[in-house]
Amino acid sequence: MPGICLVHLVWAPLGTEPIRRFLDAYRQRPAGRDHRLLVVLNGFDGTPPPAVTNVLAEVEHEPLLLPERVQDLTAYRLAAEHAADADRLCFLNSHAEPLADGWLAMLDDQLRAPRVGIVGATGSNESHFSAAARPLKPLRRFQFPPFPNTHLRTNGFMLRRDDMLALDWSVGRTKGSAYRLESGNRGIVRQLLARGLEPRVVDRDGRGLEPHQWPESRTYRSGAQEQLLIADNRTRQYATASQERREWYASISWGTPAPARL
Repeated sequence: MPGICLVHLVWAPLGTEPIRRFLDAYRQRPAGRDHRLLVVLNGFDGTPPPAVTNVLAEVEHEPLLLPERVQDLTAYRLAAEHAADADRLCFLNSHAEPLADGWLAMLDDQLRAPRVGIVGATGSNESHFSAAARPLKPLRRFQFPPFPNTHLRTNGFMLRRDDMLALDWSVGRTKGSAYRLESGNRGIVRQLLARGLEPRVVDRDGRGLEPHQWPESRTYRSGAQEQLLIADNRTRQYATASQERREWYASISWGTPAPARL
């Protein structure tokens, strides 16, 4: 019977610390919904070392070893093609860390809501065009919408497999090409919107938040992020920054004025 495939990316250059962080959270905070775990091994030259395989052996999973290094979003697409027995896919990148019991159930429940095509733990209005240095703006103008550029961050998100495979998922070898798929003029959310499917950020209480609610949601770069469902390296960066720096991060994602002070 079709179900959920949870895809976790292991990026070789990061070593075992992020794997351990994810697995600790995965065991301590029940997902709340039946699923199978597919671990995508990206960036390894041949068989992963025992330091990696021994850590992963602590949980039941299926490994998928990629033959060459690719961008995260390319790895996700390859995983989607591999997971033919699933009808919903949840992707967590190498830095992801679930923060609440039932986190996968919360994402899945909101994905089932009417007109919803994709859900995630974090969203942003950041624009790689608006934030670009002047010499880069002529090129970026044709690649990214101006601020506010509503999109879900691809550190932790979920969608239906059929919807994902129907999208133009073109990703080259550069980080810039991945940014274009995440938040560009032909990005994931914009393609889904063209199909009549909307994005939602899911908070720690399981609420599905519409884009106009994101800046004040206290999830990504908002307040103390106390409603964040899944942490990652950028949310941890914000959490450990000074108040001044937090307001700067918030202004990039949400504009000014920044969300309320802590």
